[in-house]
Amino acid sequence: MRFIRQYKSDIYGNYRVAYLRDGFFAGLLISFVVLFCKLIYYPVYAPESYVTDIALLVATLFFAYRYRSRLPEKKVFFKELMLYGLGLGVVAAFVYGLFLLFYGGVVDKDFSGRCLEHFIHGEQNGAGTPEEKAETIAVMKTYRLRTWAFIGFFRTSVMSIMTAFIAALLFRTERNVVKQKKNN
Repeated sequence: MRFIRQYKSDIYGNYRVAYLRDGFFAGLLISFVVLFCKLIYYPVYAPESYVTDIALLVATLFFAYRYRSRLPEKKVFFKELMLYGLGLGVVAAFVYGLFLLFYGGVVDKDFSGRCLEHFIHGEQNGAGTPEEKAETIAVMKTYRLRTWAFIGFFRTSVMSIMTAFIAALLFRTERNVVKQKKNN
């Protein structure tokens, strides 16, 4: 008895090239949103926020739709869109992480300090014993700009899983066919 179904699906496009190109532009979009927030005097308090999550979702949906519309006969399976979305998200997260290094080092030199204050304030109001909170705060005080950039990269990569799933559900056009077991 098999517990996992085996699906037969075709890959209609070259999603690897597409997610590298589109992921770069998605990362630039997320970075632009952070710069725009800085320009309208809404400073960034954390490397990842709802604003960056929404920008990633919008970028993933836009580029997944565009990817599907460029395919012959506009056919695409869930699996292909999921792989595309995951690749796009990781590339976008990498570009965004590099941008955070630039942003914190050149554009907004107080970025690391604000992130630290924001997370310490959240930790002080969180659950746990005072000793655990003190230990966590001591570790957070060792964070530097590259640590905050890595946090931004990692959390954006994790968020890309959800955005890829949403895009794949919305834009798939083909249903996978379950392989039939051959009886002897």
